[in-house]
Amino acid sequence: MNRLPGLGQQLCGALSVQQGTAAFGAVAVALGGAGASASNPCVTQQHRHASDLAIRGVDALKSGPGGRSSVSGVTATVFGCSGFLGRYLANAIGNSGGQLVLPYRCDDTDVQHLRTMGDLGQVVMLPEFSIRDEEAVKRAVSRSNVVINCVGAEQETWNYGFEEVHIEWPARLARAVKEAGRAQRVIHVSCLGADAGAPSRRLRTKAAGEEVVRSELGPLATIFRPAVMTGTEDRLFNTYATMAKRLPFFPLIDGGATRMQPVWVRDVSAAIINSLKTYEALGQTYTLAGPDVMTVAQQVAFMYATIRERNAALPIPSLAAAALAKAWQWVGTRSPLRGPTMFSPDYVAEMKGDYVMPTGVLGFDALDVAPHKVTEGLPIEYLRHYRAGGYDFGTLADDPAVGAFKPSSSAR
Repeated sequence: MNRLPGLGQQLCGALSVQQGTAAFGAVAVALGGAGASASNPCVTQQHRHASDLAIRGVDALKSGPGGRSSVSGVTATVFGCSGFLGRYLANAIGNSGGQLVLPYRCDDTDVQHLRTMGDLGQVVMLPEFSIRDEEAVKRAVSRSNVVINCVGAEQETWNYGFEEVHIEWPARLARAVKEAGRAQRVIHVSCLGADAGAPSRRLRTKAAGEEVVRSELGPLATIFRPAVMTGTEDRLFNTYATMAKRLPFFPLIDGGATRMQPVWVRDVSAAIINSLKTYEALGQTYTLAGPDVMTVAQQVAFMYATIRERNAALPIPSLAAAALAKAWQWVGTRSPLRGPTMFSPDYVAEMKGDYVMPTGVLGFDALDVAPHKVTEGLPIEYLRHYRAGGYDFGTLADDPAVGAFKPSSSAR
């Protein structure tokens, strides 16, 4: 049971009970409420799962001309808003007239771009947020009808381990959501390859986190398993290009034979937003992968060709890579220093498997999204800025033979 703050209480006090009930109903719908109870017109009743969102969607207007200056009726808390995927989700919700609650723990300058992603007064920033602070978590979700969890870790640090980030944190968030009783949708972002029998602790704890969310929230939660994501701020091609520019050779673990299906971050964001518009997404798990299957060696070759550098990839055995990764992990878990993600023990272990779209699962098609190729057009535009001498130059001429590859297509 949730009380309508501010305007609803004023209406109920100024009008008769019958008039107040009618007026409250209109305000409560705008705020995501379910209407007043018969015994108390100033108290809302808890929604059934996502009924309003499924009917109107996040871009169907409650008022306004359309776009960011309208009111969609969606109030979304985005955990992990300063990360890669989180900023795109915040932008999509803000541009459709939604209110945003954005908890963060980094410096203010690292999230200043998020302040403009919604209309004036529609973006609420919650600084100095900690996933360990239960009261802060409760405050963050107390007024939201959409809760999105994009928090995750690619490697362990001296401050956070996989178990805390991938298991304990989703459990704490799920309890806060249940206690608040306002959320109509909870989006939990995991990753492709998450499984109890996966080769790395990162993927095993991701799978355990999914089970926690399912058990605590049931059909209220929708889980997404995106493949490795690409885009302007990614940690895939950006990491490859940075290493290529700084190292005399590029280390390929076991020759880079691991197969992946990279996906554009904007396609993942579009799929998550579309899931808010349908009842069918309730309680479902979606696996999101791009249209092309590429080995790590092909990804690196494509990177070299795009930045117009000679392919300097050098295969190294996984045993040697694992020894180096353990040394980096020892330093990283005892100090603020961190090595490249691809030299973590979990990354090396994950290179023993393939991460492609499995058969018989829900994907982009179920959410009416056609994923883009990550090797063409806008999805890869940012990588060209690594060219020596400027965007239109490079060490080598634009030679198709340099690092050429032919990715294989896969059903979406």
